Amino acid sequence: PLATELPRRRERLRRIAAINKVVAPFRLKVEDFQGVSYLLLGATGKQELATGLEQLWQKAELLIGRPLDPLDARVLDHLQRSS
Repeated sequence: PLATELPRRRERLRRIAAINKVVAPFRLKVEDFQGVSYLLLGATGKQELATGLEQLWQKAELLIGRPLDPLDARVLDHLQRSS
Protein backbone atom coordinates (compact mmCIF):
# COMPACT_ATOMS: atom_id res chain seq x y z
CA PRO A 1 0.00 0.00 0.00
CA LEU A 2 2.75 2.49 0.88
CA ALA A 3 4.65 1.77 -2.34
CA THR A 4 1.59 2.61 -4.44
CA GLU A 5 0.72 5.68 -2.36
CA LEU A 6 4.09 7.40 -2.73
CA PRO A 7 3.96 8.00 -6.53
CA ARG A 8 0.42 9.36 -6.20
CA ARG A 9 1.48 11.69 -3.39
CA ARG A 10 4.54 12.81 -5.33
CA GLU A 11 2.41 13.59 -8.39
CA ARG A 12 -0.07 15.55 -6.26
CA LEU A 13 2.74 17.65 -4.76
CA ARG A 14 4.18 18.25 -8.25
CA ARG A 15 0.75 19.41 -9.42
CA ILE A 16 0.39 21.76 -6.43
CA ALA A 17 3.84 23.24 -7.14
CA ALA A 18 2.76 23.94 -10.74
CA ILE A 19 -0.50 25.53 -9.56
CA ASN A 20 1.44 27.73 -7.12
CA LYS A 21 3.58 29.06 -9.97
CA VAL A 22 0.41 30.19 -11.76
CA VAL A 23 -1.35 31.76 -8.77
CA ALA A 24 1.72 33.36 -7.13
CA PRO A 25 1.46 36.66 -9.09
CA PHE A 26 -1.99 37.09 -7.54
CA ARG A 27 -0.56 36.62 -4.02
CA LEU A 28 -2.28 33.26 -3.60
CA LYS A 29 -0.88 29.97 -2.39
CA VAL A 30 -2.22 26.42 -2.61
CA GLU A 31 -1.49 23.62 -0.15
CA ASP A 32 -2.52 20.00 0.02
CA PHE A 33 -5.33 19.27 2.44
CA GLN A 34 -5.41 15.65 3.62
CA GLY A 35 -4.46 14.35 0.18
CA VAL A 36 -7.93 14.93 -1.26
CA SER A 37 -8.55 18.69 -1.33
CA TYR A 38 -6.73 21.93 -2.00
CA LEU A 39 -6.40 24.67 0.60
CA LEU A 40 -6.24 28.06 -1.08
CA LEU A 41 -4.62 30.82 0.97
CA GLY A 42 -5.05 34.50 0.18
CA ALA A 43 -2.63 37.32 1.01
CA THR A 44 -5.06 38.76 3.56
CA GLY A 45 -5.44 35.50 5.47
CA LYS A 46 -8.62 34.34 3.78
CA GLN A 47 -8.81 30.62 3.09
CA GLU A 48 -10.94 28.48 0.81
CA LEU A 49 -11.16 24.72 0.45
CA ALA A 50 -11.59 23.18 -3.01
CA THR A 51 -12.07 19.57 -4.04
CA GLY A 52 -10.92 19.88 -7.65
CA LEU A 53 -9.11 22.16 -10.07
CA GLU A 54 -12.28 23.75 -11.44
CA GLN A 55 -13.51 24.60 -7.95
CA LEU A 56 -10.01 25.79 -7.01
CA TRP A 57 -10.01 28.22 -9.93
CA GLN A 58 -13.46 29.55 -8.98
CA LYS A 59 -12.41 30.05 -5.35
CA ALA A 60 -9.21 31.80 -6.47
CA GLU A 61 -11.29 34.24 -8.51
CA LEU A 62 -13.47 34.87 -5.46
CA LEU A 63 -10.43 35.63 -3.31
CA ILE A 64 -8.87 38.08 -5.76
CA GLY A 65 -12.21 39.60 -6.75
CA ARG A 66 -11.77 39.29 -10.51
CA PRO A 67 -11.33 36.66 -13.22
CA LEU A 68 -8.02 34.84 -13.02
CA ASP A 69 -6.58 34.68 -16.53
CA PRO A 70 -3.78 32.11 -16.95
CA LEU A 71 -2.60 34.10 -19.99
CA ASP A 72 -2.31 37.32 -17.98
CA ALA A 73 1.04 39.02 -18.66
CA ARG A 74 1.95 38.82 -14.95
CA VAL A 75 1.45 35.05 -14.94
CA LEU A 76 3.42 34.54 -18.14
CA ASP A 77 6.27 36.78 -16.92
CA HIS A 78 6.37 34.96 -13.57
CA LEU A 79 6.41 31.55 -15.27
CA GLN A 80 9.20 32.64 -17.60
CA ARG A 81 11.32 34.00 -14.71
CA SER A 82 10.82 30.91 -12.56
CA SER A 83 11.83 28.47 -15.31
